[in-house]
Order: sequence, then C-alpha cells, then structure tokens
Amino acid sequence: MRKDANSRDTIDSQGTNSKDHLEAQLAKAVLAFNEQGFNVALYWDNNSPEDTLSLVPTSAITGEGLSDLIFNLCRMGQTTEREKLEEKDIFECTVLEVKVIEGLGTTIDIVLVNGVIKVGDTIVISGLNGPIRTNIRALLTPFPMKEMRVKGEY
Repeated sequence: MRKDANSRDTIDSQGTNSKDHLEAQLAKAVLAFNEQGFNVALYWDNNSPEDTLSLVPTSAITGEGLSDLIFNLCRMGQTTEREKLEEKDIFECTVLEVKVIEGLGTTIDIVLVNGVIKVGDTIVISGLNGPIRTNIRALLTPFPMKEMRVKGEY
C-alpha cells in the first residue's frame, strides 16, 4: 500500500478476501443509491457519465484515491459540466505550490476557482512576512496529466 496511490491500483494489489469484501460493500452502496433513483458505477467502469454517477473510492487516512477524485472533478469541469460553469467577477484561486524552476525563476502552481487571469495582471499573495505584490509575466500550461516541469506550451 503506497500513500497517495490511486484507488484502482490499490484495489488491484489487495488479496482475494479484501476484494470480495469491497465488492460486497460496493453492491450495498450501489443498491442504496439505486433505491434513491441514482445510477452509479465505479469511475473506471462508468461508460456513460451523462446519466450515471461515478463513485471514486478514497481513504482519508492514507490519501489513496484523492488523485483520482481531483482528476474526475477536473474532467467533469472540462466535459459534462462545462456549460454549467460560469465566470464570476470576484477573482479567486488556490495556491498549490511555490517553487523556483531553472530558466523560469519563481513559479506558482494555482487552481483558478473564479475569474480570469492574464499576462500583465497584478496579483497579491500572502507571504510569511506579509503580502507579496507581483505581476504575471507568463502563464505556463503543462500537458494534461503531466508535471509542470515537463515542457508544455508557454
């Protein structure tokens, strides 16, 4: 069991008894959702996400499956829920990581929640010694499902 692993790999690495127990509990959960009028399936078995909800197994203790959950939320935002997303006037983002990359300098990985960000905008970020005011010099977009350090489009 690897910390922060994806749920499918973790389940595949389990013994027969654990897999049988998971299948029995999953069948109970699927039945409970069906009784409430919802079609559900594990996200890797869901062939019709438009009318079937995806179940993403996660563990709050080990963090397993959280990468799957974030992946599925991002995918929904780009596919099935795209038309429901709306831009708001209030800018809001979450800073994931601040790092120095050779050739680029200090970079900030963010998840944009509301608003639009573009080159030349002035932003203010909370720092350890007070607010940091800076201008956006470039927006770097990694290839899908790749680390930012893997060269994408600049």
